[in-house]
Amino acid sequence: MMKYFFLVCHKPLGSSLQKCVEFSIGKSIEEIINIEITPDDNLPEIRNLIEHAWYKCGRPEEIFVFSDLKGATPCNGLFSWLEGKRIIYKGVTGVNLPMLVCAINHKNLSLDLLLEKVLEAKDKGIQSLDIY
Repeated sequence: MMKYFFLVCHKPLGSSLQKCVEFSIGKSIEEIINIEITPDDNLPEIRNLIEHAWYKCGRPEEIFVFSDLKGATPCNGLFSWLEGKRIIYKGVTGVNLPMLVCAINHKNLSLDLLLEKVLEAKDKGIQSLDIY
């Protein structure tokens, strides 16, 4: 069963991150479900966008979710949608490129182990930039 990564972010962050990951890995990645939120989107519209994306990828029972900023509209919409679903999920806010690349590279792990790996990538991926 394919594991899907729902990327729910302010537009155009999600598509930019997806393009960077695909460039990094060297191929298109169908497991990333990019749901970009605009300033005009309200909570019901966001839930509908996520619902439509979920149906489009076959209504998976397990998903890994990424959002850009906890407490912001995209993340609030994601949480609102998840509350009404019987979906097994793990996820993080503050998504960045190392976290997303890590998730794709470890997509065959369980959600719990995948979450551990992604959080490690967060810690390793954000460092002070010093001259070598």
